[in-house]
Amino acid sequence: MDLQEVARKNLWLHFSRMGGYDPDHEIPIIARGEGAYVYDDHGNRYLDGLSALFCCNVGHGRADYGEAAAAQVRELDFYTNWSYAHPRAIELAARVAELTPGDLNRVFFVNSGSEAVEAAIKVSRNYHRAKGKGQKHKIVARQVAYHGTTMGALSATGLTSLKVPFEPSMPGGVHAPNTNSYHWPEGRDPLWAADQIAELIEFEGPETVAAV
Repeated sequence: MDLQEVARKNLWLHFSRMGGYDPDHEIPIIARGEGAYVYDDHGNRYLDGLSALFCCNVGHGRADYGEAAAAQVRELDFYTNWSYAHPRAIELAARVAELTPGDLNRVFFVNSGSEAVEAAIKVSRNYHRAKGKGQKHKIVARQVAYHGTTMGALSATGLTSLKVPFEPSMPGGVHAPNTNSYHWPEGRDPLWAADQIAELIEFEGPETVAAV
């Protein structure tokens, strides 16, 4: 199989201009990984500074992880948490609850960061609606902050260029200045970034803000 040809024909890459790939401009194909490094189909080695997509933090090629996954598939490959529980979900929820601060002790499992943001938006809005405060629907986020690619997450995302192709966005996303202190004027109080959140909430109306 000619992977380049098949990829150009069948695979739609994320955040990519597919027209830029042709026989003279190859699609980068990552074929394997080992530890902190990945290798393309030509054998070139790269330091995986992005951890795939922030989700391979323990490194690539971990045989022990493969063995654990195989054992779990043999026992139970998948079962939904829709009205059911299963042992690994219960055990992991308890472990996460041990690590979270304060009285945070409930865990809602999802598939991705975008879905986590969507769930957080929905939970916050539904909570206020259940309390008789359905007008609290706005989500305060930061300018230049990335929260995901689904429609709700895009509303929270503070990167205009990522949102324009899909506008109009879900209403309710409002943005305070970013916390990149190296872009600040010299001598700015570090609490300035927190104050911007407070000022934005007051500007929008506290009675309309569901979550930060």
